[in-house]
Amino acid sequence: MILIITDEVEPWFRYIWDQFAQINSLETKSRITSYSDHLLVSSNNNNQIIEYGTEQRFGGSLFIPKRGKFRSGDYVWVDDDLPVYRDTIDGDKKNVYDIFYNAFIHLSRLEEWESEKRGRYIRSYSFNHPRRDRKIWKIPIVNSLFNELEKRIKTRYPEVRFGNRARPMIEMSHDVDYVNKTIQLRIKQPFFNFLKCCKQLLRFNVSKGVSNFKNGVNFAYRSCDYWCFDCWSKLEEELNIKSVYYFFGKSEHRKLSPTRWLVDPSYDIKENGRLKEKCKELISDGNKIGIHGSYFSAEDERLFRKEKEILENSIGYEITKSRQHWLNYYEGRTPYIHTAVRIEEDSTLGFIDVPGFRAGAGSIYNPYDHQNNIPFPFKEIPLVMVDSQLYDYSDDYGLDDLRWLFDSIRKIKNVAMSVAWHQRAISNDYGWDEGYRKLVSMIKNEDS
Repeated sequence: MILIITDEVEPWFRYIWDQFAQINSLETKSRITSYSDHLLVSSNNNNQIIEYGTEQRFGGSLFIPKRGKFRSGDYVWVDDDLPVYRDTIDGDKKNVYDIFYNAFIHLSRLEEWESEKRGRYIRSYSFNHPRRDRKIWKIPIVNSLFNELEKRIKTRYPEVRFGNRARPMIEMSHDVDYVNKTIQLRIKQPFFNFLKCCKQLLRFNVSKGVSNFKNGVNFAYRSCDYWCFDCWSKLEEELNIKSVYYFFGKSEHRKLSPTRWLVDPSYDIKENGRLKEKCKELISDGNKIGIHGSYFSAEDERLFRKEKEILENSIGYEITKSRQHWLNYYEGRTPYIHTAVRIEEDSTLGFIDVPGFRAGAGSIYNPYDHQNNIPFPFKEIPLVMVDSQLYDYSDDYGLDDLRWLFDSIRKIKNVAMSVAWHQRAISNDYGWDEGYRKLVSMIKNEDS
């Protein structure tokens, strides 16, 4: 048995140890105790001891220094792919640092929790985050920390058993925001084209700027069919994959809102017989259905619950998976809503503007409940890439710089990630299916 001894068995520490054991497939039994439990400690001298404290008290143990403080963005690169917070380093010993607290800061999104308490909401944009270095989002820091911890344990105690690396699980998914071209979309999508036009003109790239402007104007006036389900089914049959489709369940609102009118999907599944049948067909073909909660449902339990009930009643299918529309997320509300309505798996936690690892993990995990100091019961599948990150928020059209993703897949022990390509993205208006096809092919080649 592994005996983990610390000054005080704090809830966050128990949480991060349990997540480490889950993510890195620890097979040897373990127990966390405190230095004050003399009887237990003295009777287990023959076991593997890990100390987590201010000083080492047992000769020959694996010692991890406890340094429970940090300043957002103030970190030191102890390796090419591993930044740790400066305050967690033991003096001038660069490679002696608090592995546990570093992992907890990222996996629990402690910075986001504290930012929200100060009234600054992250929602779904990386530029709202206290950190400013975008490089960090493309590194699965928690997995790197856990791998380092596993390495140290196996070096000190070769008899400790860990499971083998599992086959990567990449969940391909489609957010169903539109099944026809609405006035709202004719307003929103050209906005991104005009924004990119302005960026290009500021860089004196006139030809690209003019091209983006023309694309925006053409989009606003051109008609296009967004019933793309059959196209996806054909493409994914060729690629031999199944997907998760996230559908919206339209509910009557108590008051009108310009944001709700502009941002939320406008189709009504309970009144759309064709869409109901398509959902059932997708399920029978081996795909999964999840709830795409409206923008305001991320902070309104009554609304989210009603939307979920509408979707379930419309298609006769129990919904256990969720992704919030626009990736809208509130630390102090959204995960509590998901818990209350018995969501089992969520894949909201990514950024809408940049790809990467929002919680520093490329593995499925339990989010942390900062209010009650316990893990949430549902699982989070990290959302690492969304099509709009490449086509709306980036000046580059393509998947040429994905080294960071495949480097991560190779290093992570139990890979579990979600990728989102909107259902309408395969239409003539967008033509983003080639990027999807290329990405799937790259993943399969990496996995072979």
